[in-house]
Parts: sequence; structure tokens; C-alpha cells
Amino acid sequence: MSGIFVTGTDTGVGKTVVACALAAWCCARGKDVAVMKPIATGGQVVRGGGERRVVSEDALALARAAGSQEPWRLVNPVCFQEPMAPWAAAQRARRPIRLAGVVAAFRTLQRRHASVIVEGAGGLLAPLSAHETMADLAERLGLPLLLVARAGLGTLNHTLLSLACAKRLGLRVAGVVLNHHEPPPPGRLSSVIIRTNVEALRLLAGVPVAGPLPFRPGLDERRRAAWVEAHLGRRFLERMT
Repeated sequence: MSGIFVTGTDTGVGKTVVACALAAWCCARGKDVAVMKPIATGGQVVRGGGERRVVSEDALALARAAGSQEPWRLVNPVCFQEPMAPWAAAQRARRPIRLAGVVAAFRTLQRRHASVIVEGAGGLLAPLSAHETMADLAERLGLPLLLVARAGLGTLNHTLLSLACAKRLGLRVAGVVLNHHEPPPPGRLSSVIIRTNVEALRLLAGVPVAGPLPFRPGLDERRRAAWVEAHLGRRFLERMT
């Protein structure tokens, strides 16, 4: 395995949290890892290293987590300033998304590093053009998927739909991470729902299921590496990276 493609059941489930945690854990263990947010929206203008580019917050976070010194044209080759779905942003900017350039950037990172952690945008069927989706990008990169899903009510349907979609498209799923993208509702019933979701997915998913990761914003990279190992386990992390 030369890397992992982190995707999600939806927007806002915590793909960046998980991808950054993986990168921080790899760095803490001395692994040579690159990070990439190939397509993003809602970016800001950054300057540095002779570059002036629009770069997403997710790409900035990934680069910090990995201690990356790679240029933004490789880490975040496609980024639009408007915070909307990639295809809509591309249409409004009159700048179509070209997967060939994204794949070329990935291949460069792949040659320079032992593995690459790639974070997608939205879910697998998020459209990039009239004919291509995020799943097409994952297929062209040739990486297995790590699916990030919510831990609470509704996750069974969303997770199983995403797994069924990946199977239909011939994409290999390495595992599922359940994540609390916000504090869970208080009360005993919420705890029961989360516990039974984990139990059901471990029975039905057909791939390793880890978590849930608790909601812990603001962790630095050292504490993030220990935090993710405590909640996902070293064996699962080794398998994903």
C-alpha cells in the first residue's frame, strides 16, 4: 500500500480530522509520508516559496500535521475560493477540473515519499464534472479508501450506502472510522445509539471498523498522534498507513 484515500459519507463528517491524525501519527513514528488535498473549495490566498496560490484550510491543516515542505501546487493542485461543491465552483470560475493534472501531482509526491495520505472532498459521488466524480479520482490514484462516518443516528444507512457504492465501482475499502464531528447529545440514549451503531457496522460493513473518535478540537500534533492511537489502536493505524 503506497497510501490511503480518505473519503467520507458526507461533507463535514471529519475527513480532515482523521487525515491529519493519520499524518501526525505517521510522523511521530518516523514514517515518510506526504499529504494531499487534490481538489478543494473555500480557499484563501497564500504566499511562500515563490508561490501565490489559493489554498484550502484543509490543505493547510494537513501540511502542518505532516510537517510538509512540498509546494502547494502538489499538496493542493486545484482549489477554488468560493465555498461550494467543486463542480459548481469550477463552473462559476469557468475553470474545469482536469484530473490529469491532479494525478500528475500525486505521482510526483508518490515518487518522493514512501506513502501519500490523500483527502477527498465530500463523498464518493461528489461530482467533479458532468462525467466524473470523486470516486473516479480515487480509482485513478489507485489507492484504497478509508471511509469516515458519523458516529450517531443515521450513520448506518449513510455508511452502508457508501460501502455499497465503493463495491459497485470496484474500489477497495481498507476500513471505516467513526468520528464525532461535534459533541454528542447528552444522555444515556445517545450513548446506546452510538454503541449499537458500532456493533452493527462491525457486523455488516465487511471491513475493519474503528472508533468512535471523540470530539477533541485544538490538539497539537504530538497529542493528536497519541489521541488517535488511543482510540483507533496501533494495529488499525498500521493497516491504514
